[in-house]
Amino acid sequence: MRRIMAAAISAALSVTALFASPALAATQTWHVQAGYLSFDGSGPSGGGNRFYPAAVSIHQGDSIEFAPMGAHTITFNRPAGPVFILFGPSATATATSPTDFVNSGIIGDSPVPTSYTLTFASTLPAGTYQVICGLHIGMSETVNVLPVGATLPKTDADYAATRDAQVAADRAAQAEAVAEATDSDEDGGATVLAGIGTQRTSALRFFPASITVHVGEKVTFLKRQDPTEPHTVTFGEEPPDPVAQLVARGGTTYSGTEDISSGFMSTKAQFAYYQLAGTPLPVALTKYKVQFTKVGDWPYICALHDVIGMRGVVHVVP
Repeated sequence: MRRIMAAAISAALSVTALFASPALAATQTWHVQAGYLSFDGSGPSGGGNRFYPAAVSIHQGDSIEFAPMGAHTITFNRPAGPVFILFGPSATATATSPTDFVNSGIIGDSPVPTSYTLTFASTLPAGTYQVICGLHIGMSETVNVLPVGATLPKTDADYAATRDAQVAADRAAQAEAVAEATDSDEDGGATVLAGIGTQRTSALRFFPASITVHVGEKVTFLKRQDPTEPHTVTFGEEPPDPVAQLVARGGTTYSGTEDISSGFMSTKAQFAYYQLAGTPLPVALTKYKVQFTKVGDWPYICALHDVIGMRGVVHVVP
């Protein structure tokens, strides 16, 4: 009997040790916010193009749930090729090796944002990894993957507090950028800014949204104050193909009947980040000048952000 009891106790202790061993320790899901939203009287008007918090430390086998605020991708190991290859999800949401490609596709681009959980498999070597948003230059999350059993520097609640502090700081910076932004065309004349932002934020509006010029005058649209978002300036009808909407067309003169567009407006850094060399999209275009030849009120949009209110109007008077 004593031998049976001893064997049972020994087995119980072995099972306890097995479940307590680092190799079988419980995994955890951490939480990161992708961007934030700002609002004006007409609805969402931009926000932050960063991950909040900007860095986390986790264990091998843990996961991160990314909650999108605005349209973003969650991309591990971006492959070569134009940004369009990131618009759809990859076959897996688990990184098992440092060279795996894992991608969410575009998330958050709907009335109900959809979170995305990226798992860092137990087979992934400990080390420091980067997760990026393929839509926003500089939007990168540093993930420090530590061995199972290693002491983590912060809890998920600690990171939530860091998130809130970083969002508050970026909201203040965005408001200051909008209040202080100025730009002008080197040739003089009426100027409209396509977006205003910082390296971490963007206000998705035209500034000013309404402008008045005389017949024969020109308006210069400048995308030089918004480093993280691309835009278009589009008058008239858009083609149904979303990629064709980003191609320049129709010239630079407008009488109210033409379909004209700047096409994709981006900085040199953005153009390179999107890997657009060899595509029909304009190369690093930050200025688009339109001459108005007929009296009228001529509305226009940013084809990328019109659904959230990035629209304007040019009033042409005699």
